[in-house]
Amino acid sequence: MLNYLDDHEGAQYICKALYESLQIPVFLLDSNRRIELALPSSSESAPWAHNINELLSEIANSNNRENNSYHDSSNASIPIIRTTNFLENYILLDLPFEHNGGGTIVMGPSLFTQLSGDSIFSLMRDNEVPYGIQDQCLTYYRNLPVMNRMRLYHTAMLLYSLITGKTLTLSELLLDSRALEPKQPSSDSLDLDVSYRRENTWFHHEPMLEKALFHHIKNGNKAELLRSQASFPEENYGVLSKKSQLRSKKNLAISCITLATRAAIDGGLYWEISYTLSDFHIQHIEELKDIPAVDNALLHALCDFADHVRNNRSAQLSRTVALCKNYIFNHLYEELSLDNLAMVAGLNRSYLSQLFKKETGFTVSDFIQIERIEEAKRLIELPGIHLSDIATRLQFNDQSYFTKVFKKYTGVTPRQFKTNKDTNSN
Repeated sequence: MLNYLDDHEGAQYICKALYESLQIPVFLLDSNRRIELALPSSSESAPWAHNINELLSEIANSNNRENNSYHDSSNASIPIIRTTNFLENYILLDLPFEHNGGGTIVMGPSLFTQLSGDSIFSLMRDNEVPYGIQDQCLTYYRNLPVMNRMRLYHTAMLLYSLITGKTLTLSELLLDSRALEPKQPSSDSLDLDVSYRRENTWFHHEPMLEKALFHHIKNGNKAELLRSQASFPEENYGVLSKKSQLRSKKNLAISCITLATRAAIDGGLYWEISYTLSDFHIQHIEELKDIPAVDNALLHALCDFADHVRNNRSAQLSRTVALCKNYIFNHLYEELSLDNLAMVAGLNRSYLSQLFKKETGFTVSDFIQIERIEEAKRLIELPGIHLSDIATRLQFNDQSYFTKVFKKYTGVTPRQFKTNKDTNSN
């Protein structure tokens, strides 16, 4: 352990250094779970909590391991990462008893990612937060620091090293953090269930049936997909909820959509489209109230994936060109260049340019323009978006250049395109 922890100022020094470096709230609690140091000093509790001291005490108390090893050891325990029902992340490290009788360092709250307004409101509903404080909740979440999962883990490892003078690997941190997870079903239960299924010839579906189903999605072949889906024996589906047949059906549908998402990506569908399609269908299924509706929704989702793969199917591309096309799709609203793509692909720009032209038939710059015009056509059909805004958002230098490029690839100006769409829709 570092010598400066023998005095009372050592832990405070570390807390201050971590706060100034990472700009994440840091608290030092004494052995009675009272706040000894708070950084920043004006830290406020979440709107649904009575006060910050009560909240931190509750979180710190949840850090007690079943064996309470930190009570009888002179060594600091391994950090624990806690995520609350409100998705706030905390790092907790119990100090050794030789340091002023023990205590706890708490770092947080932070978020893995910035939450949208809809996500925040759904969290409030899940946790039955009074409607009257929802505006305060929005403000609270928008002020929380964001620290992705890996940064959070490495921060916990850094805290441990600063306190103990020892190293801590990521696997040691994560394996120890799982100490408080709910116990998993025993192997005895698994063996018993497998024996019961064998005795009663009540088997799951054959893997080849599943493989065939998702092969048809990968190929964008809806007709074969429907034939394969119809051949799936209903009695061979698994049971994913013992308490509710509807919940079991929804879980099976979600599992199936997850696999369909991967199959569609393997079939060449841009992964952002595939994942978003998955989100939409799963959200829809979660809202359904009866089993037939879930069955129909699943079938529609699988067909939707197959249709998207078919509509977006192009010639067989190398992994490098497929990666570049996906990067272009995801970053259309940013500046894009051959140099960007060469860096992403890890190739010489001249070689990448030749490879891209050979496989797609377009130069990189032409392909970027074509993709931006396709995106512009989609935006034009949406209400309330001005043509000048579309040009700016899609990185065209000015409105006249946007009009010139748009007409080059569509044969009409953006305004004519919009007028034609409005006329056809009336």
